[in-house]
Amino acid sequence: MSLEKRLPSGAMVMHATAVKQRVTLDQYREFESAAQEKHILWDGEIFPMWGMEGGSPEHAMIAANAIIAIGSRLRGKPCSAFTSDLKVWVPLKAGVVYPDVTIVCGALALHEGKRDIVENPVALIEVLSPGTESFDRAEKFAGDRTIASLRHYLMMSSVEPHVEHYERAAEGVWTLREFRAGDTLRLTSATLELPIDELYDRAFEAAG
Repeated sequence: MSLEKRLPSGAMVMHATAVKQRVTLDQYREFESAAQEKHILWDGEIFPMWGMEGGSPEHAMIAANAIIAIGSRLRGKPCSAFTSDLKVWVPLKAGVVYPDVTIVCGALALHEGKRDIVENPVALIEVLSPGTESFDRAEKFAGDRTIASLRHYLMMSSVEPHVEHYERAAEGVWTLREFRAGDTLRLTSATLELPIDELYDRAFEAAG
C-alpha cells in the first residue's frame, strides 16, 4: 500500500518529505501501525524518521553501544533504558518521536493511556545523522525541553567520539558539557557513569 493510501482522508503528500495537512494523534497512530518504516508526528505533520536516508552503520553501532552500556548499569535500579522502538510525547508540538535511547525512572507514564507513547523520560539520547542533525539540534531540542520530567539531553556525533550533554538544573536552566575520547559522562538523575570510549567501541570499524 502506498504512503498516500495510508494517510488520513484528504491529506496531501510531498513524496517522502512531509505530510502537509495537520494530522491528529489518533490518525498518526493508525497510519504508523500500517507503515513499513517509522515516522514521527510533529506539529500536526508526519515525517519519515530518517528524512531522505537510512541510518549509517556507525549510527547503528553507537546506538547499540549506548543501550548496552546504559542497560547493563541500570540493572537492579529504578530506572530503565529503552531502544528507539519506544515513542515519546513532546507537549510543545503535540509530537511523537522515537529517540535512539530513552531512560525512564519509575513507572512509565502513558500518554492518554496509550501503551505505545510515554511522557516521562528522564533522559533522551540522539545519535546525530546528516539528514536529521539540524532538526535534532534546533527544533527537536526546543520541543523536548518542554517535557517536564526531562533532565538530560545527549547528542552523540556519528563521525567522531564526541557527546554534547545538556543537563537541566533545578531552576530550569540548561547547561552544556562536552565529552570526548577518554572522558567519562555522568547522568546524575539515573546515577550513571558512562565512559565515552565504551559508547564508541568499534563504532568506526562498523563500515569496514
